[in-house]
Formats: sequence, structure tokens, C-alpha cells
Amino acid sequence: MRSSWLHTVIAPLAVAYAVAAFLAPLEVMEVLGVPFVVAGAYVAGMRGGLVSGLWAAVVTGAAFLLTQAEYAASYVATAAGYIVIGVLVGLAVDNFAGQRKRLQEAVEAAQLARRQLEVSQRRYRLLFEQSADPVYLHGLDHDGEPTRFISVNDATCTLLGYTREELLGLTPRAIDASPKPGQLRRMMHVLLQEGQVRYEGVRRTRDGELVPVEISSSLCYVDGEPIVLTISRDTRERQEEVRRLQELTLRDELTGLFNRRGLDVMLPEQAKRAKRSGHPVIVMYGDIDGFKDLNDTYGHDKGDAVLVAVASALRATFRETDLIARLGGDEFCVVAEDIDAARLTGRLEGAMASVSRELGLPVAMSHGEVLSDWQGLEEAATLLARADARMYQFKQARRRAR
Repeated sequence: MRSSWLHTVIAPLAVAYAVAAFLAPLEVMEVLGVPFVVAGAYVAGMRGGLVSGLWAAVVTGAAFLLTQAEYAASYVATAAGYIVIGVLVGLAVDNFAGQRKRLQEAVEAAQLARRQLEVSQRRYRLLFEQSADPVYLHGLDHDGEPTRFISVNDATCTLLGYTREELLGLTPRAIDASPKPGQLRRMMHVLLQEGQVRYEGVRRTRDGELVPVEISSSLCYVDGEPIVLTISRDTRERQEEVRRLQELTLRDELTGLFNRRGLDVMLPEQAKRAKRSGHPVIVMYGDIDGFKDLNDTYGHDKGDAVLVAVASALRATFRETDLIARLGGDEFCVVAEDIDAARLTGRLEGAMASVSRELGLPVAMSHGEVLSDWQGLEEAATLLARADARMYQFKQARRRAR
């Protein structure tokens, strides 16, 4: 139950005073005096008006002209008035106290909400500024065209090479370098329809460098106006890691040459390059003579050393644009452009002689070649099979020659 100290004190005092005065004998009332004045004022007021009654009671002592019955009646009315006034004052004070308490609670709630909002804003600003990824806000017109940047964090400035002030004068279109025509506009339309969009794009730095990025944008409205929050992540390191992992799956672990899978992947690219240049290519398939006996005699470590030395010699002999692969075991393949079989054979023999000198072992390679202009769109497997068949013909011919 709500109350105030004024209500608690005034109302009981008024009641107690009225009851005590009413029960007191006339002699006590006469000594006290105040009730007579009040009673006289009351009666005189009833007769001649409030002002004249107060004048009669206070100045002329009209209160002492009352009979005991008149006094008692007037005093009861006065006491009742005190009670009513006390109750009304108490209620008013109580109501004021309640309103004051509710107002205080509302003020405290508003202050709490403001503090929470300030904390939330500080957290957002901290996350925005401290993010390692570029984060920025920009507007969007009703046609889905991005408008100028509203806010950018430090990571955005670092990635793009602009100052904050410079970026705030630009629009996202100024830094967009996506190779797909109209990509930015299409993504903004998707954003307007779905509220968020995620895609891969390219950003152009102030120096003109192209940076691949993964972009995630969300749409919100502030005072009815669309605002776009975008987080972009530089994917250069990730793409390089993917490329490196893919490269590992295409490379022979021991020699670093392309493996069979790598040959299958790279051979079509070699064919396209040869078709553009108009030069024929030669596909060589070869294996190391007596490699099994070498392994059995000198051990697998020596055999591995021979494979590594042969791979290094092939890399040193042929051009970087030529395709060199280890297909497994002691089998190797070379796809070279603009060279005939005779020159290729001479290079192979020179490479094997270099390996023999390096290791102090006789190392030779049997090989077969197939020439192709790639106009017939032959499959790589077909070419390799033909080159393999030529290699066995080479082996048989050499055996017969012995």
C-alpha cells in the first residue's frame, strides 16, 4: 500500500484534534479559545458572510456570544472539515507521490535504455573499426544503384589504398572491377528483393591492382532510407592456398614433375596453345633402361636418386612451356612444341649422359615419339598409347641391334 509521510501524519492529527475538542468540556474549550473563534466565524459566516463572520469572531469576540448548543454544532462542522481537509490533503499528497514515483521510474527506464543504446553503439563501432576485414556502409537509390559511402573502416582503406575522406566521396562502383558485366547492379537488385546477398567479385585499388574478394551484403532501413552493410574478404591468400593444394594433387611428390593426373589436366591447355601458334607438338613416352635391376642392386634410395636426377635433367633440357611428367615408376613423358624427333632424341641422350656423370652409373632411356598438329583433336590417352607403342618398338630395335 502506497503512502506518504504527510498523509500518515496529517490525517490522524486532524481526526484526533476534532474528537478531543468535541469531547472536551466547555470550560476547556473556553480556555483554549481557538475552537470558539472558529465556531464564531462559522456561525457569523452563516449569518452575514465569510468576511464579516471572521471579523466578528476575531475582532468583536462574537464566538463568546454562542450558546453551548451552537458551539457544539459549529465545532462538529469544523472538526469534520478538518477531517475532510486532512483526508483530501493526504490523498493529494499520496497521488502526487505515486505520480512522482512513476515519473522517476520512467526517467530511470529512459536513462537505462540510453545507457544500453550507448553501450550497443560503442560495441558496434568497436567491431566495425577493429574488423580485420573491410567493412563499409553505403546508400542505395530506388533503382538499385549504389550511392556514396557513408562509413568505412580502416581495413577498407588499407585494402584499397584510399584515405577515409577520399572513399567517402566515392561510390562502390568506383572500386568495382568484376569481370562479369553488370554484376554489381544485379547483386543490388537481389539485395533489394531478398535483404541479403553473397557473391565473389573483384576490387580495384587506388594503384589499379585487382583484388579478388568474397562479398557479403545486408540491407537495412534507417528513417525509411535503404542502407547497405557490406563485409568483403580478400581471397588472394585462400586462392593461392587452393592453387597450391591443387598443384600438389597434380605433382609427383618425389620429383616435383606433373603426375599422370597433372598431365591429363595440362595436356588440353598445351593443345590449345599449339593450335593458336600453328606449331606441331611431339609427345615422347620413355622409361629408364634396367631400372628394376638398378633398384635390386643398389637399393631403393639409389633408385629414387636416379629418378630425381632424370627429372632435373629433363627440366634443364626442355623449355618451361614444355610439359614434363612422371607417369609412375620409371616412366616419363615430354610434350614439346616446335621440335622434331631427331632433335628431341639428341636432347634426351644428352640429358641421360649428364645423369650418368652425376651419379657415376650408366643411365639410359628408351623412348618413342608421336608428332601431332592437334587438328584432329586426338585424345591425350590415344597419343600416349601411340607413343608407348613406339617406345616398345624402339626397345625391340635396340635389342636386335645388340
